[in-house]
Amino acid sequence: MKVRTDAKRDEIVEIARKTFLELGYERASMAEISARLGGSKATLYGYFPSKEALFLAIVSKLAEQYVSPAVERLEQSVDEDVREALQRFGEQFLAFTSDPEAVASYRVVVSEAAHSDIGESFYETGPKRTIAAIGRYLAGAMDRKQLRRADPEVAAQHLTALLAHGEPWHQYFLRKAPSPTRAQIKRIVERALDVFIGGYKV
Repeated sequence: MKVRTDAKRDEIVEIARKTFLELGYERASMAEISARLGGSKATLYGYFPSKEALFLAIVSKLAEQYVSPAVERLEQSVDEDVREALQRFGEQFLAFTSDPEAVASYRVVVSEAAHSDIGESFYETGPKRTIAAIGRYLAGAMDRKQLRRADPEVAAQHLTALLAHGEPWHQYFLRKAPSPTRAQIKRIVERALDVFIGGYKV
C-alpha cells in the first residue's frame, strides 16, 4: 500500500494548476495531469477522487495563501481604527480577486456551477468562510460602536460586494483587461469604503 504524503499532494496541485491555466478546465483531463505528473492515474485518483476535487484544492490553496492571512490580520485588528483596518484588508483582498489566476478560476466555477456541485463546494470552502470571518470582525466593531448596529454577515456581504464586484467587476472579469496596479487598487478600496463606512457609520 502506497503512503500518501503532503509533498506529493502539493506536487500534484501545482502541476494541475499549471495544466488548468494552460488548457482550461474542460481540456485539462486527469489523464493529461497524470501524464505530466509522470505517474499513473491510480496515484492521482488516490489523492483526488475527481477533476472537480482537484480543481477545488487548487482554489483552496490560493485562498489559504492570500485571503486567509488577510482575514486573520483583520480579525486581530481590534485596537485599530476600523477604516484603516478595512483599507489594508480591502487592498489585500482586491489584489487577490483581480489577479489573473484568481479570475480564471472564478470563471471556471461560474461556468461549471450550472451542471455540477463545483459552485456549491467552492462557496462552502471559500466565500462562505470569508464572509463569516469578516462578519465576526464587523460584529466586534459594532460592539465597540465603531459602526452602527446591523446584521454583521449582511454587512460583510456588502463590503465584499463593493470590493470585488463594484468598480473592477466587469473590467477584470468580463474583459481581458490588465490587473489593476497597487495605486489603482488603493483608490478603488478608498472609494468602496467611502460608500461602506458612509452606510454603516454610527
